[in-house]
Amino acid sequence: MIAEVGEEKIREVWKIMDMRPENKKHIYFVIVVDPVSYLCSCMSNISRGIVCRHYFRVMMVSAAAGFQIQMIPSRWYNDDHKDKDVIAETHFVNQEAEQNFPGVTLVPNPSTIPTTAATVLRCVAKKKIKYGEVWGLARQAAQLAIEHDSHGEIIGWLKQFINSHREMIIHTRSVRNQDDPENPEIQVDNKENEPEQIENPLVSRRKGRPETKRYKSSTEKRPRAKYNCGTCGQPGHNSATCRNR
Repeated sequence: MIAEVGEEKIREVWKIMDMRPENKKHIYFVIVVDPVSYLCSCMSNISRGIVCRHYFRVMMVSAAAGFQIQMIPSRWYNDDHKDKDVIAETHFVNQEAEQNFPGVTLVPNPSTIPTTAATVLRCVAKKKIKYGEVWGLARQAAQLAIEHDSHGEIIGWLKQFINSHREMIIHTRSVRNQDDPENPEIQVDNKENEPEQIENPLVSRRKGRPETKRYKSSTEKRPRAKYNCGTCGQPGHNSATCRNR
C-alpha cells in the first residue's frame, strides 16, 4: 500500500486491533494520505467501494483524516448524479482536524478510489432495469387477462406490436442495403419460433447388473418386524438368551 500511494505522500499510519480477546489476531493498517484519501489493509474501499469501519475509527482521533462525498464511487449515486462532478466541502469528525483545514476543498487521490463502471456497463444496467419493468407489467397483464377471460385481447395487442416493429426493422434494413449495395445485411430468418424436432438424450449403458428394484420413499418404508422369544413368547430377546427357560 505504501508503494501504491508513495511514501512521501503519507501523513499518518494507524494500526487497528479488535478489543475482543478472541479477535485480537485481526489486525488492520490504515494509511492516511490526505484528509480525503486513505488506504486500509481490508481493501473495502477498493474492492467494494465502501468506506470501511476502520477508517471511521481513525477519523474519531486523527487530526488529518476527514470525509468527503467524493470518497464514495459514483456507482452508488442516483442516476441523476452519476455523470456529474460532485464537489463538496470536507467534513471532519474531529474538531482539531477541522481547525487545521478551514474551508478547504480537496480531491481524493486516484490510487485510493476504485475505477468507476464504464459507460457501456452502465447502459447494460439501464437495459436490465427497463427489461425488469416491462416484464413485471407483462406478468400483471397476463394474470389479469387469464382471470377475466380476456387473453384474446392481449394476444391481439402483442401480435400487432410485434408485426409493426418487424415491419420497421425490415424497412430499415432495406434502406441500408440501398445506401450500401456492396455490403448487404444478411437477412436473419425467424428461426426462434420454428418448431424443432427434439430427440431423446443419449443413454450410455453402465457396467454391472442393472438395478431391478426402485428406491422407496420414506412413506413407503415399513418398520422392521419384531421377533418374539420362542420359549416364553415375549419380545426383546430370543430363546438362546431367554431367562425363563
